Amino acid sequence: VAARVDGDGVFLKKYFKTKNEAANDKTATAIRAAVDKFQTRYTVPPKTEMMAATMAAPSAMLYNMEDHYINKPYFHDHLLAMTVLRLFPRRVAPNHLTMARFVMTPFVLWLIWIGAYGWAVPAFLLTAFTDTLDGSMARTRNEITKWGIVFDPIADKFLVGSVLIVLIIQHLSFYLGIVIVAMESVAALIGLYSNRHEHVFMANNFGKAKMCLQVAGLLVLLISVWTGMAALHSLATAILITSIVFAFANIIAFGFRRAV
Repeated sequence: VAARVDGDGVFLKKYFKTKNEAANDKTATAIRAAVDKFQTRYTVPPKTEMMAATMAAPSAMLYNMEDHYINKPYFHDHLLAMTVLRLFPRRVAPNHLTMARFVMTPFVLWLIWIGAYGWAVPAFLLTAFTDTLDGSMARTRNEITKWGIVFDPIADKFLVGSVLIVLIIQHLSFYLGIVIVAMESVAALIGLYSNRHEHVFMANNFGKAKMCLQVAGLLVLLISVWTGMAALHSLATAILITSIVFAFANIIAFGFRRAV
């Protein structure tokens, strides 16, 4: 077995004297199987191939600053794969759930605008839950695509940012809403700039924590407005201020990756 390093990726080549020798030699067969498994999981494709990826062309081979795959499912991914994701047939792709989030967000905004909070709360929760579902589906089904990496956070920002404008500025603090929207806009611009220059970065833990806090804060605020519980206003404010800290850390992390 020999390894060759190419400028666009890492490829493993196997050399045997004859096919019969390889077939009869158990050691060679074992090595070949191990190399095939390694190549399938960790080969980094050329950037030109990555740029050609589309929504209909899922691939687990993603390029980041360390030239490694980032396709390791989390604990909740396995949990969802054994429960909720079983309800979705294989023909439903993760990108379909991302597109559903784009479509459902205006409906959520309309419910909030007309004051139908009894419907707005579950609709917002369901729409936000598609963010967890599409990521878990992509990792557990090996269907990560560049389109999903780019547009999944944009769908998140569309949901959170629009609800912020309608809800937080009206019921909490104008300045708090402006700061959160500004941070989201900066993160979105960094992501689009990186994508345009062929740098595709997976979401980091700061970004995931920020999204969870934003969704939790907005959900608490929606329940507060719906039920009239003033105490929940303070809790929502505290959660959303904490999300700003993680949003700032997320931007710094993106800048560090870009610098590296």
